Amino acid sequence: MRERMTTALDAAGLLLIAAGAGAGAYRWLGWAALAVSGVVVLGGSLLAAGGLRKGGKT
Repeated sequence: MRERMTTALDAAGLLLIAAGAGAGAYRWLGWAALAVSGVVVLGGSLLAAGGLRKGGKT
């Protein structure tokens, strides 16, 4: 149960960061700022999966 709650909170935090980054970029990029949010989510997912470890092997 604790692991699920931690995962849910991590996902919520990542989405809030992505929303903030997208909202900040909207001023200059317009609707293309959704791509910024997507990059944040994909980067966070990759980091959580361990894909950015030293050595690059997953």
